[in-house]
Amino acid sequence: MFKIIFCIIIIVHGLIHLMGFVKAFKLAPMDQLTQPISKPVGLLWLLTALLFLAAVFLFLRRLEFWWIIAAPAIIISQVLIIFSWRDAKFGTIANLIILLNIILWNTNKILY
Repeated sequence: MFKIIFCIIIIVHGLIHLMGFVKAFKLAPMDQLTQPISKPVGLLWLLTALLFLAAVFLFLRRLEFWWIIAAPAIIISQVLIIFSWRDAKFGTIANLIILLNIILWNTNKILY
């Protein structure tokens, strides 16, 4: 059950990152995001989404290096969140949950 919840958190967080890409390229109205996002930054939002989705795919496949994809996703995600703090601050919670799981995974204190 824990694995399913963890995967849902990563997937939802990754999909939410797509909103930054959509807003930057004006693919759809994004009233939830009030701050402007440039196209280069929008590409970073897309990259982060893809990294999170790749990480969850690797995690579900039980590949032990899933966290090597998730770690840079967290770093990029948090930088993007800081730049869009008013709109995206709650993404920090998801990043902390994913980071905690990476730490626990690598210290073998949790059973997956």
